[in-house]
Amino acid sequence: MDLGEVLKTYLSDDQHGQLVIKFVGENHLCKISVENGQAIYLTLGTMGPTDALDAMVGKVAEWSNFIKGLPARKRLDKPLNQLLLYIAGVTPPAEGETAAISENTTPRNEIDIEGAEIDTAQISAVTNQFIDLVGPFGTILIENICSNLAHADGSSMNAATYTRFIAALSAEISDDDRQSFIDAVAQ
Repeated sequence: MDLGEVLKTYLSDDQHGQLVIKFVGENHLCKISVENGQAIYLTLGTMGPTDALDAMVGKVAEWSNFIKGLPARKRLDKPLNQLLLYIAGVTPPAEGETAAISENTTPRNEIDIEGAEIDTAQISAVTNQFIDLVGPFGTILIENICSNLAHADGSSMNAATYTRFIAALSAEISDDDRQSFIDAVAQ
């Protein structure tokens, strides 16, 4: 499920309530309070807005639900719509908003993928490299990520799907190995 599509659907003028998103590989739910179509507060498990924004980078939505009419208990000084859409790879950042994302994170749209179609041999090499880094459980993570991306095993990926695939995989890798993995597989 594309996070950008989920956000664009519920961050519209007439929405009031709470958007709940379950991310692949994340045990906690992301809860976004929405008033008049504006994201006014968010949490991810016990994380506050800043940490939650950092943790959302590169995540793939597993499912979402919108609870209409649920009032917000807390609110930030300004809405988070632009920043959320940037993290989801839908829009470029508004001036001054990139400071809210920590420097050690890699937004999905900063993973530079060249070529229109990624062949199965390259996808296989990436999955093997991922399993080497995270262990045998990586196989299950890959299956879940591919399922959420509607990718059939043994078929090629377009560059946009491959970018989301790499972003989702890299979110499961330790901070120490993440950037080297991205650099190796994004070529």
